[in-house]
Amino acid sequence: MTHAVNSCRLVSLDVEAMFPSIPTQTAISLIRTQLRDNRDALSDVTCLKPDAVADLLNISIQNCHAVIQDGDKERWFRQTTGLAMGKSYSPVVADLYMGHWEADLELLAANCGGRVHAFCRYADDYLVLFEGSDDILSTWVNQLNSKDSSINVTTDLEVNRQLPYLDICITRRDDKFCTKVYRKSCNTNQVPAFSSYTETRYLRAAIRSDCTRAIRYCSSMRDRQQELDFIRQKFHHHGYPRSFIDSAIQKTRTDLRLKARALPAPPSANSHPAPVRVSVPFAGPLFYQLKREASKIGIQLVSKPSVTIGSLLCSKAKHHLPKLQQSNVIYRIECSCQVDGDPMVYIGETDRELGTRLREHRESWTGAVRSRANTSAFSTHRDCSPAFDAIKILNRASHHQMRLLLESAYIRTVGRREAVLVSPNDANVNRNSGALLHDRWLPIIRRFCQ
Repeated sequence: MTHAVNSCRLVSLDVEAMFPSIPTQTAISLIRTQLRDNRDALSDVTCLKPDAVADLLNISIQNCHAVIQDGDKERWFRQTTGLAMGKSYSPVVADLYMGHWEADLELLAANCGGRVHAFCRYADDYLVLFEGSDDILSTWVNQLNSKDSSINVTTDLEVNRQLPYLDICITRRDDKFCTKVYRKSCNTNQVPAFSSYTETRYLRAAIRSDCTRAIRYCSSMRDRQQELDFIRQKFHHHGYPRSFIDSAIQKTRTDLRLKARALPAPPSANSHPAPVRVSVPFAGPLFYQLKREASKIGIQLVSKPSVTIGSLLCSKAKHHLPKLQQSNVIYRIECSCQVDGDPMVYIGETDRELGTRLREHRESWTGAVRSRANTSAFSTHRDCSPAFDAIKILNRASHHQMRLLLESAYIRTVGRREAVLVSPNDANVNRNSGALLHDRWLPIIRRFCQ
């Protein structure tokens, strides 16, 4: 290996547009063959035959659609070649095909007069230790590109015995390789300002992620210390206190050291169940008050941005499900009866499609269903005219406990004045006043929702 370090050079190969370039039919044929060769292992996973699995994969690949909202119209597109980025099966299929494509990589290099001492691949990036002249390297790359008309690779050679690969800079020093953190020339070193409107743990996590990368990537103590000094200077420039930075770095060092030495902890008989994690919009100091209250009932709140740049730019372009096909929602239905001039309202939540729950409300109101499990509060309002067609979605939450919490809050909110939290009143169709929401939460949530 010492001879290879001294006489060879590092070459990086990049597959251009790998996912769209994968020949899907060839890839499916390879998968079909591998499934047939591993029938016993496949039978432990599914009762489907190898051909059935390959056919289902082919149907999914050939029928990949995207919808873009263009004003009042929907524009539908179907992917005709390659794999769709974002599909769960795309990395697996691409990895299987690239494994087949690279099978004779070393043999082609030998036929050109060169030698591949070692190579590795991460997704579409190859790192190759190549021995041979520039002409031999060029001939080898041309042969690689001629293997498959859909796969094309580009090369990047080392400069001054250095080559960036992913976010690592690899350097050849004497008879060994050294690594350190690599940053592109266009990197601006921008981080969230310490005064930004975000939870403190995200600011600390920004420091810890940079520190973790410095400790793991830098192979020498000198490079590691230089990288940590650079991290301190960068974050201090954005308003981070020195003590905050040093504390995060020290915590990262300690955690990585313990992780490297620790053994798996034995199971504890008194271990508590994992808390329910729910994401809510960040609201400054009020978020921490609500977080403390939620922890008392076993809910761990985590913050999320209420509005992002991506949601503002893409909200109109993306396809949205029809209202009645949406699930995991908190909804509102008004009734024709009124109290002091305000319509009575019903607040509900469901994890199913809203249209399914709305149909149950209609059947219960008309008396078509007598099952107690499917009855709703509208069964006592049969002389009224609930506005089922004007149902309104108030909020969304994928977790059941969070939907119950939001339902309780809205029951106390939308009785007479939808924007202000008030005490429960008679303008409510619901049978209860949101029992999950404790009275001590009301002052905090009132300010939280303003």
